[in-house]
Amino acid sequence: MRRMLIVLLLVVTGAMVALAQGSSSGRLEVQYMSNGLDSLIQKQRKSNENQTTLDGFRIQIYSGSGVSAKAEAQAAEKKFSEMYPKEKVYVIYNAPFWRVRVGDFRYRSEAMGLLKRLSVVFTGSYMVRDNTVKKKTFRKNAQ
Repeated sequence: MRRMLIVLLLVVTGAMVALAQGSSSGRLEVQYMSNGLDSLIQKQRKSNENQTTLDGFRIQIYSGSGVSAKAEAQAAEKKFSEMYPKEKVYVIYNAPFWRVRVGDFRYRSEAMGLLKRLSVVFTGSYMVRDNTVKKKTFRKNAQ
């Protein structure tokens, strides 16, 4: 993260210099880049390509603990799967809680439509930020 901020700072500084010199093209042209900076940019690019998960959003439709929590989570999973067979469902156990989360959304706005529909059937449903969403599972219309 720190490296990315340094790169961003250098790019912004270069853009400010170009504007101050009267560049009207709106493009930043780098005429000299040190090997260290080029190496840093390449490392960041490679890191981004290798990243398998991103921050995203899911909707939590159930959370509970206790003796019957597992059965209740499985019932919520089954009910949701019958209603929305194409949506992904995740049953998560993190002692002592059982949770059921649904969907793979990159942006909050994408999840809002499903949340509104689900809140009628699964009262108490809410959106959660989830950083375990795999890149490949995002909806195709995500930007």
